[in-house]
Amino acid sequence: MAQKSIRYNYFLNIFRIGFGILAGLFTMPYINRVIGVEGLGKVEYVNSIIAYFVLFSALGIPMYGIRETANRRDNLKEKSKLVIELLSILFVTSLVSYLIIFFVIINIHSLLDLKPLIVIMSSTIFFSNIGIEWFYQGIEDQRYITIRFIIVRIISLILLFLLVKEPKDYLNYGIIVVLSSVGGNIFNILYLKKHLSFKGFTIKDLNFKRHLKPILTIFVASISVSIYVQLDVLMLGSLKGSTSVGYYVMANKLIRFTIIFIVTLGSVLLPRLSYLISNDKEQYVVYVKKSLNYFLIIAFPFTVIFLTLAEDFTLLLGGQEFLPSIITMKILSPIIIIVSIAYFIGYLILYPQGKENIYTIAVIISAIISVIANFFLIPILGHIGAAIIAVSSELVGVLIMILLYYKELSKLELISVNILYYIIASFIMFLTIFFISYFNIDPLVNIVISSILGFLSFFLFLFIMKEEIFLSIVLDLKSRLNQN
Repeated sequence: MAQKSIRYNYFLNIFRIGFGILAGLFTMPYINRVIGVEGLGKVEYVNSIIAYFVLFSALGIPMYGIRETANRRDNLKEKSKLVIELLSILFVTSLVSYLIIFFVIINIHSLLDLKPLIVIMSSTIFFSNIGIEWFYQGIEDQRYITIRFIIVRIISLILLFLLVKEPKDYLNYGIIVVLSSVGGNIFNILYLKKHLSFKGFTIKDLNFKRHLKPILTIFVASISVSIYVQLDVLMLGSLKGSTSVGYYVMANKLIRFTIIFIVTLGSVLLPRLSYLISNDKEQYVVYVKKSLNYFLIIAFPFTVIFLTLAEDFTLLLGGQEFLPSIITMKILSPIIIIVSIAYFIGYLILYPQGKENIYTIAVIISAIISVIANFFLIPILGHIGAAIIAVSSELVGVLIMILLYYKELSKLELISVNILYYIIASFIMFLTIFFISYFNIDPLVNIVISSILGFLSFFLFLFIMKEEIFLSIVLDLKSRLNQN
């Protein structure tokens, strides 16, 4: 199939994630006020439980599938065999997951009141695994992914305002959460026949064993990451109740919107880097260096935004009921930069080079620290303690990866003057927003004005310093405008 350019794929991802963020920001105030802290806490608590079953049933196949599909994208037979083999493994793990879920519901009495919500949201397992999103990422079919995403999100938005009107409608909200995140995956199976052919080989030709070691290695890393991404919500719900979960999720969800934006941009590069590492090492290094700067040029200003405008975002999106979320959002803001670096090293350097074991070691250690620290801090500090541990765990993971792979990382010469520019630009942006805050204006107006002037000051400094990534974006936009 024709290979789309990185720039084209970036554009589609930016458009898709931008649409998702805007939809999330648009609906968040409505959900927070209609469902309330307790209702939101119930849905997010159950969602955190189901997330572990989704992770278990998927093993390490999503990340492994992207890399292996990219490596086989020019071989129809091998690509088709890969999909059949991985889908078969997913069928078995999904069945086991559902058996465990029903056992848990029956035997854990504290979850009986949440039984309907658990049943509803457990459908995420089925839709996630039949969706084989990893295949479409691997062949870089971003156009299809984007179209499907937008259609499903629009339908979800309509259903949200039609079916969620009061606190007791949290079950309907749970259905919509499933639909908006993975409901569209049913179309992936129908669209699959366009890309694959199952003729020319039999069941005897399938080799499941060859996948077990790499997917289990990636799975261990994934489950470890999920421990310090999801365990905080799970432990908050168990130790402090739904209200604390609501406070934490209010801040964490907004921060994660930005992180998802950055991570998804990185997923565009993963299949291309996996292909280049074996075919064009020089071009691989070029892409790696640029991707780090792209991550940071997004991460730094958004960190400043959430650090300085935490109160305004909380009042606008949650109201007075969510005021305790302010300090949580400020604590979590640096996690955007930390996760960007972690994702860059783990998924864009280690995975394409087959060094996922280093990433696995790093996240296992981070997860252990997270579990122990959360056990002691959450009972004392609640959602604030969970935020502190979330940031600390991610930072530990980054430091371990750098330490274990320092020799190879140093060869890539990733540290440049651009990073210093981002730091200085962030400080200028911070001062700009801090000055605007003295006028005590309406939260919405303050967010709009501060964001516009803050980003303007950030990128103006980069333009003055002739920072290469920002200049390349400006020149590209100028070129496209001239063509039109």
